[in-house]
Amino acid sequence: MRRSIAAAATLIATLVACGGSDGGGDAAGPTQNTGSGATAEPGGEQSADATPSSSQSPVGKLGDTLRLEGLADNLDTAGTVQADITLKRYEDHAQPSLDIFAPSDGNRLVAVEFTIVNTGTGTGTYSDLANQGTKVIDSTGQEHAAKPGDPTFGESMGVNILLRPGKQTTGWVIVDVPKDAKITAVTYQMDATGVDKERTGTWNLN
Repeated sequence: MRRSIAAAATLIATLVACGGSDGGGDAAGPTQNTGSGATAEPGGEQSADATPSSSQSPVGKLGDTLRLEGLADNLDTAGTVQADITLKRYEDHAQPSLDIFAPSDGNRLVAVEFTIVNTGTGTGTYSDLANQGTKVIDSTGQEHAAKPGDPTFGESMGVNILLRPGKQTTGWVIVDVPKDAKITAVTYQMDATGVDKERTGTWNLN
């Protein structure tokens, strides 16, 4: 009889102990590290998956700076040619500074302003054609290539970019687009040939 009472007391004590653990130990849930895997992008900084070594194409918004990587055999290259490219401004209805830069019939001009800084690790010069590397994309996904020329409100990037390491340039690039086209993004490709994603930056306008 005494053994039965002792066994019952032990069982009750065990159940109470288990019930206490279930009822309070996990009430707050598991501890979470909210910073793991997350990337902050203040002031146009790149996220971890938008670096030149990534297979992803860097993406930002108006005002952001994207770091792109050029071809290994760019002019006078002694190291990797990289550039920080900022889309500073976008103008949806631009006017040409000269009639020869006017849009074709049924089209209008849009203009984008870039600042490009050669941030390469070697002594290589970044040599490129700004209008060849610039495109805008409309809401249907259609790409529209830039052309040489100046808008009335600023100087163009110039036909040829020639930047030693640490040097920068700022200027406008103009693009012919259909009059009713809604432009949703701007792209810039260093050494514009082929489809290497790490050489192309995209800035979404919406």
